[in-house]
Amino acid sequence: MPRRRESLSEFNIWPAFTDALGGLVMVLIFLITMFVISEVLIGREMLGKESAITQLQRIVEHLEGLAGDAEKEAARLRGQVENLESTVDERDDLLRQLRDELTAVQAARAALDADKRKAEQTTTSVQEQAALLSVRAERLSAELARLNRALAASEQELAQRDALIVEQKDRIEALDSALKKRLLERVEKLEKYASDFFGRLREVFANNPDIKVVGDRFVFQSEVLFGSGEATLSANGQGDLDKFAMVYQQLVTQLPPDLPVIIEIQGHTDRVPMRGGRFPSNWELSTARAQEVVNYLIRQGIPPQRLAAVGMAEYHPIDPADTPEAYRRNRRIELKITSR
Repeated sequence: MPRRRESLSEFNIWPAFTDALGGLVMVLIFLITMFVISEVLIGREMLGKESAITQLQRIVEHLEGLAGDAEKEAARLRGQVENLESTVDERDDLLRQLRDELTAVQAARAALDADKRKAEQTTTSVQEQAALLSVRAERLSAELARLNRALAASEQELAQRDALIVEQKDRIEALDSALKKRLLERVEKLEKYASDFFGRLREVFANNPDIKVVGDRFVFQSEVLFGSGEATLSANGQGDLDKFAMVYQQLVTQLPPDLPVIIEIQGHTDRVPMRGGRFPSNWELSTARAQEVVNYLIRQGIPPQRLAAVGMAEYHPIDPADTPEAYRRNRRIELKITSR
């Protein structure tokens, strides 16, 4: 036994073994730290900042546990080293065990390196996508600026257009006011002329009950001008129209040059349908009579642009009764002064 102790004392493996074990522990801690950091980076890319912070907190807690476990493991290893002093075989077993653990750590480190390279590739892809998004954002920003400029130009153009619309509206209102004033003056002139004209006609035909002024119309009963169912002026009718033309010629000088007076000759019939004869219906008869009066007045010197012929048939009666007297009243020629 003394020789055994003396041999062990001479061998004294404790300092070297302690250094080896301390280095191994440091390598383990470094590898574990690298593994943890790689996991943190991958988790940080995958889960975001909040998730990464939570993961880091968990890893810190785990590292604290690992640190405690490492301390325990170091204590255990120190006990094993102390036991190695008693037997070389135990030392060899411990060395083999450590080599196996080192091999496992190296394998873990290789796996960590592979995971790191994968994470770096993922990071590169994310950076490329971020660069593309940045370029797209710049393009969108430039397009937005262009649209804002176009909108500002449109708003300016719209403001100018609104001002122009207001100006045109004021001009239209002024023109409308002037036109209304002019029309009112024209109407007043026309009414004065019609009043003078009809007043003179009323005097000329005062003794003829079949020729009279009714409101704004000068009315001939058809029998005064035409025979029954005919559209040829009678001699008496021509004489009455000569008087009408004479009054017109006397008063035409009172017409303002810019007052477009028109004498509208309307032919009216009763409701009795036409049977045989020259005209197939009351439309043709009333129109032909109105045209005959227009032609005669033109021959008496009234300008054709001052005349108009209109056939009204039986559809505008002045007496709706179904009697011979009503029929006679409805058969008429009306002369109405209008302005185009």
